[in-house]
Amino acid sequence: MEQIRELSSDLDAGVEQVELTGQHLGNIARLAIEVESQVSEIAQGARSNQDQLASLFDAVEHMRSDLAVSDEQTRQLAKAAVQMEGQAETISQRLAQVGLDDYHQRIYDLAREGARLIAEKFEADIVQGRVSLDDLFDRNYKPVPNTSPTRFTTRFDRYTDQVLPALQEPLLSRHEGLVFAIACTQQGYVPTHNNAFSQPLTGDATVDNARNRSKRKFDDRTGIRCGSHQQPVLLQTYTRDTGELMHDLSVPIVVNGRHWGGLRLGYKPQSR
Repeated sequence: MEQIRELSSDLDAGVEQVELTGQHLGNIARLAIEVESQVSEIAQGARSNQDQLASLFDAVEHMRSDLAVSDEQTRQLAKAAVQMEGQAETISQRLAQVGLDDYHQRIYDLAREGARLIAEKFEADIVQGRVSLDDLFDRNYKPVPNTSPTRFTTRFDRYTDQVLPALQEPLLSRHEGLVFAIACTQQGYVPTHNNAFSQPLTGDATVDNARNRSKRKFDDRTGIRCGSHQQPVLLQTYTRDTGELMHDLSVPIVVNGRHWGGLRLGYKPQSR
């Protein structure tokens, strides 16, 4: 746990930076202090991992939500908030190595299982000639005309449409909080989303944004990191573009020794 204690110490500087911006942003400073406190308690083992993670990410999310004022001061605070968010995620990775609480641990176990099955399927189909390694690693994303948000095709998405549903869909019923389970590339591209989010396009951008999320590039900070990181696990908390607060746990997918992308499991915060 020494690395966690070091991270706790690092947060001191972040908290001081927030506090120096002025009393009129005291609420954000208070939230930063709460983050520091939660990290310290994790390091000391004072409370359960479940409560620690929930409170930690709640505080970070509230801080990000409160950064609505636009000035130089706020930009500095936003930078500090992102830094502390990264530190919180690093702590979650350390905790994953020693054991998360049951709610998060079951997600982590499902993610590892799913990523392994997807990699094995890809590798087997390469051997059998069903898909080539070059096609599977095609990163030339071609926009689909007249789609909003824009959808993209590649040399492998027709293949994944055939094989990924059988691997992704069964994961959803194995955890009460799961909303989606999707493979993505390093650029945040999701070739084949879950069935619930692969409804026929209507031409109505609002409807399609919620009901058809397949073949899109989710290249925001959260989406990019899900497919590009090569850590054993990355746990993020964010507000989805449809307004829902989500946890997002991702693990790498490695095909024939090459990093293909990641498996993202999005799930709701635990009810209390």
